[in-house]
Amino acid sequence: MSRAWYALRRTLPPWNIDETLPELIGFCRDTNVEEVIVKVDSEEFSHGLTPVAWLDGYMPFLTRIRDELRANGIGFSINPWITVVHCDRGRDTKANMPDVDLMVGHDGTKCRACACVLSEGWRRHTAKLWTRYASLEPDVLWVEDDIRLLNHQPVEYGCFCALHIAEFNRRAGTNATREELVKALLAPGKPHAWRKIWLDMNRDVMVDVARFFEQTVHEVSPKTKLGLMCSSPESHAIEGRDWKAFANALAGNQPLVARPCMFNYDETSPRGLYTAAYLVRSTMSLLGSEVIIQTEVENWPFTTFSKSARFTFLQLALSFALGADGVTMNLFDHMGTPIAKSPEFGSMLKEKKAFLNALAERCWKSKAAGTQIIHPQDGSYHVKLEENATYQNLAAGGHAWRNVLEPLGFPITFEESGVVALSGQVVRALSDERLLEILSKGVLVDLSALRCLLEIGYGKHLGVDIKRIFHKYDEPLAAEEHFDPEFDGAERKYMTLTLPDLGGDEPIAELTLAEGARAVSRLVDPDTKPKYAGMTLFENRLGGRVAVYPMSVETCAGAAFLNMHRRDQITAVMNWLSHGRTPLIVKGGAWALPIMQDKDSYSVVGTFNLTLDEWAEAEFNLFAGDRTPKKVEILRENGRWTEAENIQRSPVRDSRVTIKLNQALQPVSFTALTVWWE
Repeated sequence: MSRAWYALRRTLPPWNIDETLPELIGFCRDTNVEEVIVKVDSEEFSHGLTPVAWLDGYMPFLTRIRDELRANGIGFSINPWITVVHCDRGRDTKANMPDVDLMVGHDGTKCRACACVLSEGWRRHTAKLWTRYASLEPDVLWVEDDIRLLNHQPVEYGCFCALHIAEFNRRAGTNATREELVKALLAPGKPHAWRKIWLDMNRDVMVDVARFFEQTVHEVSPKTKLGLMCSSPESHAIEGRDWKAFANALAGNQPLVARPCMFNYDETSPRGLYTAAYLVRSTMSLLGSEVIIQTEVENWPFTTFSKSARFTFLQLALSFALGADGVTMNLFDHMGTPIAKSPEFGSMLKEKKAFLNALAERCWKSKAAGTQIIHPQDGSYHVKLEENATYQNLAAGGHAWRNVLEPLGFPITFEESGVVALSGQVVRALSDERLLEILSKGVLVDLSALRCLLEIGYGKHLGVDIKRIFHKYDEPLAAEEHFDPEFDGAERKYMTLTLPDLGGDEPIAELTLAEGARAVSRLVDPDTKPKYAGMTLFENRLGGRVAVYPMSVETCAGAAFLNMHRRDQITAVMNWLSHGRTPLIVKGGAWALPIMQDKDSYSVVGTFNLTLDEWAEAEFNLFAGDRTPKKVEILRENGRWTEAENIQRSPVRDSRVTIKLNQALQPVSFTALTVWWE
């Protein structure tokens, strides 16, 4: 079996299946696609909640598709495009299914097509559909990502229908209206007691829904695996999802297959891969290692006008570099257009299979190394809101430092690591024991996390207090001066404070430094006069090292924040925080997306060049510890790992080794090395 598993999602409309099915089989055989996921009642021609009569008419086609695929050694799975309906799109569920209750938003907005998961009418209807799907005994039967409570246009955040309100009141022992409940959920200050009851309820309801699908399918086809399309973890946190409980309920006695979204549905900038990497890594960490991961590579609205084959390849490479089991590819439209109209994708899949397979074999079941990002699934339980907060403000954040670290050459991980980057309000969701453990490591803290840590009583471990918070344009500030030569600074080494852009009026903390704390940069006025501390370092009594930045990275980071001086600053600070044990630093050009995946005897290191400029060379500086590199291999375009003559390897010094690749890295490309350890 190929380790780089290709699963193609494809709709075969009934009106030209005699042409599209043979073409599909030929395409799969030519491009080494191992599995077809047949999308049913999908996209433009979707009926919303699929009518049973329509599915009965399509079942003979599904049977034929299954039989012909399997006769050609190709896997057969089913992806009903609808579970509750993504968004209304002009459909009207009540017209044909009057017993289905519909979703209602937090603001009272009502859907006409999207069903409420508490609706008994929806469950009865869905059971009829899924019993039919299961009767075909597909390899995997996929639950779409519309099995969520938010983003069901016109509803933004749901579901606040009468059924949900009644269930909440039963649990809370109240008689609250929707308006009263929403007011309590978004109340400023300490979370209202109703928020926990509401999130717990949603968590329980969705686990029960997952169990409903599992039982419906496995009663008919016990060997079929269930698949779960995933929205972003931050979105699901707002609705209280318990990932492992949901996954276990959906899986039953079979392994669960999960499809983390990678966004980038169309191609706007190569830098969209930063979000893709975050979504895959965070979803994998929440689901655990037992779940089969097949990422979502989707080209919507299809054709190379939407996304190039080159960018599609980078998504595939990223998936397998992160250790995915496979990729699901939604590359072609769902209106019966022949695959041959977009030949670029087939050529790419065929040409890159060996490369991707070699990459996947090395990275599968590996451990990601880097700076740790904390992403608790229950963050929304603990967020403290300001006045006039929106529902989206329930998101705890926590991943903002990735927008700084990765482009400057530092990989991130959701695994345990010696350095943790904190932002947002995630620390509110952590126990005292966990926080003390984190603060005994190296910790990178921005203003948003600093405010939370000070409020909950951890100031003595941080080395700073906040004297006041003001806005950048409250007074004339010009730049941040990274002045400390011990941290690769120098007098007049300035970085702009026009963050994130000309319109940015960012909050800034005037910090008071405790004894032993040290500022390695400072904020200066237009006359270069020092005004306030910038990046501040402190070693606490727990043995931890803390670096505090006086602005919120979530709002100030961007192209203006990133520059060569910032790279020098962050490199020195990260080395100090980690006691020289930073796992990997990649240098070569702007906008790197670095990768480091560890196994017992080797490390796979690599980088994406996400610019339109060629990098003249690339340098990989690794923490070796007590290990010595035995050999270094590069992954060639033909899928072979070979020792390269154009690699310079330094001796191990201070437990670090530098590998210099003396070859150009092409624009919008990926390069991978394997470092074998003695």
